[in-house]
Amino acid sequence: MPGNGPELRDIHVPHVSMWWPLAPGWWLLLALLLVAAIALTFFLRRRAAWRRFVDASLADLRAATARYADDGDTLAFAATASQLVRRVARFRDPHSATLSGAAWHQALAAIAPDRDVSRLTALDEAKYRPVADIDVRETAAAVEAWVRKALDRRRPHVAA
Repeated sequence: MPGNGPELRDIHVPHVSMWWPLAPGWWLLLALLLVAAIALTFFLRRRAAWRRFVDASLADLRAATARYADDGDTLAFAATASQLVRRVARFRDPHSATLSGAAWHQALAAIAPDRDVSRLTALDEAKYRPVADIDVRETAAAVEAWVRKALDRRRPHVAA
């Protein structure tokens, strides 16, 4: 033993990980990221489901257009397109199901105000004529544009 006291060795502190346990701020950030990821997943799934709904609604119109291209039956196209317009209008405004004539025209215009609905109202009349005088391509484009506008998620339903 030296005269100054016993010979001591240096104290070795065990290796401390600087990242664990996390500080409370990091836990809060992780929780916020988890909530944001869940909300984003929920939003994207609802959006995809809505788009599938819109595409399924328009599938009838595409099928009617394809049938018209095969057999040239304008009346069948007019009936199918009119049913689609009525179905979408009823979805947006339940009271529009029983309307006809000028009231039907006004209901269609109220559902999608910035669209020309003259071709759509002509569909209702064309179903009952022996020969339907409609331009199928332009009518199909008008119906598709109106349906997309009417089923826009940012537009509220018409008040009941």
